[in-house]
Amino acid sequence: MKRLLYATGNKYKIESMRERVKGTDIEIISPNDLNIKLNVVEDGKTVVENARKKAKAYYDATKIPTIAGDTALFIEKFEEQPGLYVHRVNGKELTIEETLEYYVQELKKVGGTSEAYYYTGLVIIKDDIEYNREIKEDKFIFTSKMSDKPSKYDGLSRIQIDPRLNKYVCELTEEDIKNRNNTFDVECVNFIKSVLI
Repeated sequence: MKRLLYATGNKYKIESMRERVKGTDIEIISPNDLNIKLNVVEDGKTVVENARKKAKAYYDATKIPTIAGDTALFIEKFEEQPGLYVHRVNGKELTIEETLEYYVQELKKVGGTSEAYYYTGLVIIKDDIEYNREIKEDKFIFTSKMSDKPSKYDGLSRIQIDPRLNKYVCELTEEDIKNRNNTFDVECVNFIKSVLI
């Protein structure tokens, strides 16, 4: 098994990445597995710059091949894009509840729904060499009508609808997730394999 450290403290992201690489000879390990917690300042101007900062910090601390990611959000009907600052408005870091309320109110101003997508930068550092990939993820519908179901994800999945399945992202079953074969999952696994295998 080839070990790959995922530079995130987000348990859901770790779980999702482990699920993505299931069936390969790649083992995803978390900083928590190694009892490491680093505070990395994400002040880059692009998703790749922020991912690089995280990957480098954790790689330098462990010398284990490391992957990190950062994501920007683009909402088609919004004049002012969240971009890298999904949870930050006017310089203030918002709680998930505040973030949800902010987007619900902003979506109401543009008719209640908008197509949107995430743009993710991934960086892997292995043997002191950096590899990076940018992925424009599949479009989804952002809606001002919030699902009643709590989210185990990032919270915004309560106002995101997968248009192919016509379900809120927070309501997707494990089977839905496994079978939806989205662009990010496919490209992420291909990127990891191209570097590690």
